[in-house]
Amino acid sequence: MIRAETVISALGYAGLSPFVVACGFQYAGEEVLASQIFLSYSAIILSFLGGTHWGRLLSSGKALELGAGLFALVASNVFALLAWSALLLSHGNILYPCIILIAGFVLLFLVEMASIPTIDSAVHSRYSAFRAFLTISVLLLHGVFILLAPSN
Repeated sequence: MIRAETVISALGYAGLSPFVVACGFQYAGEEVLASQIFLSYSAIILSFLGGTHWGRLLSSGKALELGAGLFALVASNVFALLAWSALLLSHGNILYPCIILIAGFVLLFLVEMASIPTIDSAVHSRYSAFRAFLTISVLLLHGVFILLAPSN
């Protein structure tokens, strides 16, 4: 039987592949396609991860409590707005959308690490390390994408 942790890990690692593919297109000189793939996927992932707070909060019963729960609920909407604003700026220089998305991923990680222990104490400590690895990987791939851009 496949354990949930195995599936979660496989999906997390596989989730990095569109970033890598977009960097490959950027390297190959396919800037328009690379930007479309990279920025849209990054925005979708940022929105998705922000939205996971809703499910966690609602299932915990702490969604409307003051403190970390309410903060994480409001923050989840902020991440969707950051992703959307990055997409609005994506028709030109990729630097500004990437900076917005990088800031969003950093803030998301900080909110998760601050809110998970108070919202869901059952979340395993290995999840935090896994999320840290994925976040660092995503941030590094954003840096690679920016460095590969022809305007830089």
